[in-house]
Amino acid sequence: MNITQAQEYICDIQKFAKKNTLEHTQKYLELLGSPCAGANIIHVAGTNGKGSVCNYLRALLEEHGYSTGMFVSPHLVDMRERIQRDGEPVSEEEFLRAFNRVMEVTERAVSEEKDLHHPTFFEFLFLMAMVVFEEQKPDYIILETGMGGRLDATNVFARPKLTVITEIGLDHCQYLGDTKEKIAAEKAGIVKPEVPLVYVNRDKNVSAVLSQAAERCGSAMFAVDKTRISDVNINNKTIDFSYKSRYYNNVSYTLASSALYQVENAATALLAFEVLLGREQTELEKMQKAVACTTWAGRMEQIAEDVYVDGAHNEDGVEAFLASVARQSGDRRRLLLFSAVSDKDYVTMINRVEKSGLFEIYVVAGITDERGLSAQQIRNCFERCDSDNIHLCESVQDAYEKALELKGDGVLYIAGSLYLAGEIKALLKEETK
Repeated sequence: MNITQAQEYICDIQKFAKKNTLEHTQKYLELLGSPCAGANIIHVAGTNGKGSVCNYLRALLEEHGYSTGMFVSPHLVDMRERIQRDGEPVSEEEFLRAFNRVMEVTERAVSEEKDLHHPTFFEFLFLMAMVVFEEQKPDYIILETGMGGRLDATNVFARPKLTVITEIGLDHCQYLGDTKEKIAAEKAGIVKPEVPLVYVNRDKNVSAVLSQAAERCGSAMFAVDKTRISDVNINNKTIDFSYKSRYYNNVSYTLASSALYQVENAATALLAFEVLLGREQTELEKMQKAVACTTWAGRMEQIAEDVYVDGAHNEDGVEAFLASVARQSGDRRRLLLFSAVSDKDYVTMINRVEKSGLFEIYVVAGITDERGLSAQQIRNCFERCDSDNIHLCESVQDAYEKALELKGDGVLYIAGSLYLAGEIKALLKEETK
């Protein structure tokens, strides 16, 4: 297969493969020769912010001279974004080589092993990542969990160097539980005996669940809370803040982002980095440089003049997005291009957006995905918006063009779904070509 055919095959896996056990993933790793068995693993779980934390950690390690492999999800435009070496997607050749290796093992296992089924979409990509990283042998491998933690395919390594749990919110409730405590218990499944845990301490009930898991495992705990962050100042395109370091007291940092929620993510990565390496191996100026130079696609990303795209796709993510909008744009006229997928709590998200009173005009787009909602389905959830101020478009391209037409001298924000962010990014990529 060529790269396009390989990616199409992986996408089609979702149509026939069912969720497998961790033992199933472990067996496939054994058939692949147990890649990365002795690697330095950093395992990151959470509801919101885990991808950004992974990215800040990657930058901190690389600035200190370490090579990194990173497995994250989802991708926005190209599937290769999920498997990265030193912050860059693997090449098409590396991707295809790993695909062929996993495909070869899968075909043999399915035909010869009665207890092995075809890997799931996520499991297949994870196995590919391990094949790539075994070949490249980076100094550290950063693994972002998919949906949960305890049963996630990435949770197969018994002795990671560090575990990190970011903010816990209500998402994927049909799989993980209908309370933050239940979801936290699933995420806490990544905690391992005597392996340090860095976590976001925002909700006392959630923190209690994480503390219990760490105590059972004899794991040292390090919390990121309000006491670690102070003097936050949002500029036009950057944020200044002070971080209370383990080793250097209060230190000033600058983020290359206007997203307020990235302050907590950066602080989480900084604390994780300090716990991982200790004072002797960390250099303050390098830490400041790494944070200042790090960006993450689809997280309050400026894609044109006064146009920002954000991947907020659940209640807590939308709250964080709205806080950034309120602090960033002042009293300027604001527009929102919004869409959502059916398995998210889009009604609550829309309710939060309307209650904020931040936007004068809405452009609603349908998403061309089997989970996507039509523009009219989304429109039916708006309760406060005057019909003259909401515009329906059945495609993302039409919606983006309409939003730009209406923007004038205002600020356009795009949010509600990572699929929407991906379609916008793909659209811009095609325009650039």
